[in-house]
Amino acid sequence: MSDAELWTAFRVGLAIAAVVVVIAASLLIAIWVVARAILAHAVRALQAAEKIRSNTLPIWELQSTNDTAERILEAVQSIEAKGGALVAAIGAAEEKVRGKSA
Repeated sequence: MSDAELWTAFRVGLAIAAVVVVIAASLLIAIWVVARAILAHAVRALQAAEKIRSNTLPIWELQSTNDTAERILEAVQSIEAKGGALVAAIGAAEEKVRGKSA
């Protein structure tokens, strides 16, 4: 192989190597850009999930609210029953007093 042919082969090889390096660098840059976009979307999705969690938290507390409401209802029914018994007792006492004074 002559010096001219060797020099031509070297230039062709160098050109091919340069093209391969440019393609590899382009692919790596594209991967890096896509990875950053994925990260940005993941952060937004995580923030949305956190908002959803905080917005639906009251739903999970609804059972304790229902339990408290049931206890309040039982207390009110007890007060109503005792109040009714008290009214009946007062009414009976008034009847006795009226009956004795007549």
